[in-house]
Amino acid sequence: MLRACRRLLRPGGRTAFFTITVTEGLSPALHRRAVHQGPRAVASSRPQPELLRRAGFTDVVATDVTEEYLRTSEAWVAENERYRDDLRPPDPEGYDQRLDDNRMGVAAIRDGLLRRWLLVARRPGD
Repeated sequence: MLRACRRLLRPGGRTAFFTITVTEGLSPALHRRAVHQGPRAVASSRPQPELLRRAGFTDVVATDVTEEYLRTSEAWVAENERYRDDLRPPDPEGYDQRLDDNRMGVAAIRDGLLRRWLLVARRPGD
């Protein structure tokens, strides 16, 4: 997918995106917990900056925005709990499951298992 994105950019064009990763260096048990509590794509086996470089991007910059991610995730859960009675009726079980999943995600971020990154990279000028 990253190679296709590079081909779509004009020479010198940039791409930017956010990604969530498992913190490096975790024990196998903590790594499994992070994968279980994080979003589906969190289990990537290679660092995103490496994947960007392998796809032909240059000037790759990764900025850790985990603290902001934690504050946003905590606020999201708090507001969903606050307005639970208004938001829950169409799909009560699904709503409760999503809220539980988000609570687990917040716990994983707080425990240092998940990181969020802003990645910016450039297609080389041809």
